[in-house]
Amino acid sequence: MRHLVLSPIIFVFLISASFGQDLIQLLDSAIAHPTKSDIFFQRAKNLILSEDDQIRYQIARHIHFSGLNNRDSMLHIERDLLPLIDSEGYEVELVKTFQRIGYFYEVTGLYDQAIKYFLDALKVAEKLQDIGLESEIFKSLSQNHRLFHDYAKAVEYGKKSFEVAKKGGDQYLSYQISGLNITGAAFSEMNLPDSTLVYYEKILALTPLTDSLTVAPTIVNIGYAYLLKGDIERSRYFNRLGLNIYKKTNNDYAKGVVYINSAMTENTAKNYLGALAYLDSGLIYTQKSEYAEMYKWIYDEQYKIYKSMGKYPEAMNSLVKLLAIKDSLFEADRAMFAKDLETKYQTALKDREIQEKANELAANKAKFNRVVLIAVLLVVIIGLLVVIHFLNQNRFKKKQQILEKEREIQVRETAIKSALASQEQEKKRFAKDLHDGFGQLITALRMNISGLGDEKRIENKIALFEQAENILSEMHKEIRQIAFDLMPETLVQNGLLPALKEFAHRLSVNGKVQVEVQSFDFDGRLVEIQEISLYRIVQEWCNNVLKYSGANKIEIQIVNDTDELRMTIEDNGKGFDTKVLAHGQGHGWKNIQSRVKLIKGELDIDSNPGATGTILILIFRPISKRLQNQNVEQWSKDPA
Repeated sequence: MRHLVLSPIIFVFLISASFGQDLIQLLDSAIAHPTKSDIFFQRAKNLILSEDDQIRYQIARHIHFSGLNNRDSMLHIERDLLPLIDSEGYEVELVKTFQRIGYFYEVTGLYDQAIKYFLDALKVAEKLQDIGLESEIFKSLSQNHRLFHDYAKAVEYGKKSFEVAKKGGDQYLSYQISGLNITGAAFSEMNLPDSTLVYYEKILALTPLTDSLTVAPTIVNIGYAYLLKGDIERSRYFNRLGLNIYKKTNNDYAKGVVYINSAMTENTAKNYLGALAYLDSGLIYTQKSEYAEMYKWIYDEQYKIYKSMGKYPEAMNSLVKLLAIKDSLFEADRAMFAKDLETKYQTALKDREIQEKANELAANKAKFNRVVLIAVLLVVIIGLLVVIHFLNQNRFKKKQQILEKEREIQVRETAIKSALASQEQEKKRFAKDLHDGFGQLITALRMNISGLGDEKRIENKIALFEQAENILSEMHKEIRQIAFDLMPETLVQNGLLPALKEFAHRLSVNGKVQVEVQSFDFDGRLVEIQEISLYRIVQEWCNNVLKYSGANKIEIQIVNDTDELRMTIEDNGKGFDTKVLAHGQGHGWKNIQSRVKLIKGELDIDSNPGATGTILILIFRPISKRLQNQNVEQWSKDPA
């Protein structure tokens, strides 16, 4: 009897397991064979026995239509799928669905919509603590912010992609490489090839340069970085290397990018026919990948090439296509998709809203009497509160004034203590220089002078006199060096840029380190407080670089943008953990921070222990010398 009872149960279980396996196989076949997907999906639909089966079925269809870039069908599926997987146990499926939606908007050029869905995916992924998913989403956010020309956010999310993957160790090496690669791409779009190559070199340090898809994106991007630097031959080399790798794959997007990059390189080399041939190939793969942004790159480059060749009708034709892409594809399609999304989502939520409004009306009717009573009580309470408010207003204001004054006093005391400590340190160094250097020279001079009186031979007296002259010359050099350390005359007379170049020359004289100073769109004077603060920051940072990092090359750049000045100090020494700066016992870092706050600047340091190179970036609002006497006091009180 027991055997008869168990047999049907076992039989049903085996049939269910078999059906589940057949369902998964059919769904995989539908995704793998798009041309026969209708047949496989129809067969799979007949095997649905549970809610889990329904979810698998809808996810497979969503993946299928995502591959076809069919947003209408995706939206239709999402109306049923999202409510099913927006619950515990389906978090990974929800994240991947958001990623597919975000990628569709990325491909079609609707980057703001793409960013929205990738952020939705990130919220769920962070709860899962899935390192791979988080790193992948951060990379997608960096990509879309870069295409949206928000490069600061692109760099921020690119670094986060790398940092999250780095916590997972070598197991997530490919994710680390992707994070570094997307960060380098952002710097490349900012036309900072040196910073770009720093990140690509980090990738090559993690993975050797081999015929591997792991480093293929990096190889392509290195080619573009060398194009920005003007190194045509190295750009060609890496373009060819990347193309040889991607020719073995089905990645139409990557092939299109390599061909477009190669065209840009040949255009720069004035090989216009070769550039046009590369663009033709790039157009073919762009049409296959349906990546909208690439059309803009192609037509923009065609316009430049035809214009350089003097073929103005062809150039005008490419320009018209470019403008059509910008105006029609990205604006009209954006409006169309936004309107379509709004309509379809509103339709999906319409019944729910109607029910909610009905419930709201019923609740409002029930609460009406209570609201009247509460309103009367509120009038009484408000009257009392007004009286209390006026009674306490003066007391509160006085208390706030006292607190503000106490905060100001604390800030001033901190600044004074830091300044005094810095002055005391400078005095000690000044006294040591005088005692060790100047004092010894005076003693030697005194001995030479006293020796003149004792010496009778004229030859010895001449020798002593020449020695005295040499000592006086050394004393003169010592005085000039001490004066330069206290306040360089070049800084006072000629301004920041000449003073930094003189400082760089002094550091480079001994041959142990090469210091270079470059400026872009900046050759004027700043107000005295900004020039002195910037000079002292450079002086303090370079001294620390020489003392701790072992660098043999330091590059100082000053770039003048429209409303801000950016100073960058980059070295090739040993990297370090920037967190140690906050816990340091010395006054150097505190002095740098004080001077940054004094000029209302923003400071960022990019360095990692075990890595090569450190970058310090300081951004602030400059005030030219001619405006020094025009309301400087007001400027110093404005918020940063």
